[in-house]
Amino acid sequence: MNLSRQSSAQGFTLLEVMIAVAVLAIALVSLLGSQSQTISIATDARFDTIAALLAQEKMAEIRLQDFEQVESESGIFEDGFSEFSWNTEVVPVLEDDISIPDTDGMLKQVVLTVALAEDETQRLTVQTTIFKKIVPDDQRQ
Repeated sequence: MNLSRQSSAQGFTLLEVMIAVAVLAIALVSLLGSQSQTISIATDARFDTIAALLAQEKMAEIRLQDFEQVESESGIFEDGFSEFSWNTEVVPVLEDDISIPDTDGMLKQVVLTVALAEDETQRLTVQTTIFKKIVPDDQRQ
């Protein structure tokens, strides 16, 4: 008789099994949720990194141009980054805007926006001011 009592006490009840399954389900759901969030953060970080490098490259191209040639433009990046587009808005900075005399036609404000073509909500905007090179009177030909 002692033997039958010991064998029945060794098993799990249905309630214990249901509680264990519920605890496992809660743990797995929270792990899957954090995994999804991690993928989203990694995707955003990838965009931020690539867009910043592409913006830096485009700004360098703009700075190498002659001052008079810098105008508002738009386009798509090449060489493996065709999913990224760019747009520049160039506005002359007037003397009235900055209160510095004799600066009309000497400064331009450049606003560059890099965006992911398939998702317009992902954008990186940088802004700079470029200036016209001043040639001293004695060096003018």
